[in-house]
Amino acid sequence: MKLVTNSMNEPVEGKLTVWRTDCPLDDMIFELCANLTGDGERLIVLDASGVFDPSRIGRAGGTVARSLHVLRTVPGAELHAALWAALQSAQQRTNARRVLLVGVLDHLYDRGILTRDAARALGRIKLVFEALTRSGLEVTVVCKTEGRDTGARTYLASSLCAFAQEVRYWPLASQEYIDGASAAIA
Repeated sequence: MKLVTNSMNEPVEGKLTVWRTDCPLDDMIFELCANLTGDGERLIVLDASGVFDPSRIGRAGGTVARSLHVLRTVPGAELHAALWAALQSAQQRTNARRVLLVGVLDHLYDRGILTRDAARALGRIKLVFEALTRSGLEVTVVCKTEGRDTGARTYLASSLCAFAQEVRYWPLASQEYIDGASAAIA
């Protein structure tokens, strides 16, 4: 990854944000994209959930459709070198500072994977997230927290949240909507 620098050519540290939701992803994902691209910033989306089909992106708001670069992957394509090479290439082509990952953790809840293997995979994923943020990228991960039988793997999302610099919940509390509207007006 290309190191992101500020105007004085000093390296900028990135940030890992985790969004947790109990709602269907369709309810939140494009609003989140609008927020991440609202200031004209480009956004790379790594989509393992199939939410970002071209027809839906085309109907999204103007800034969203123009600012997105979507990389599709299949659930379980856990951080293969080719996937991260594609992410690196997209980042260099678009100069995006923001990355949104949707559905990349879902395969860890598969009962066909041993719990210890899921824990190890999460450890590798966290190492990649750390490398991305050290390179100056703002990484946002969306985690679906309900609607599945997580059994002994309830710790996966909690472990990722403990690792993140910021954890948010969707839907937003009414106070967060008010604060966001106040900030937009000011």
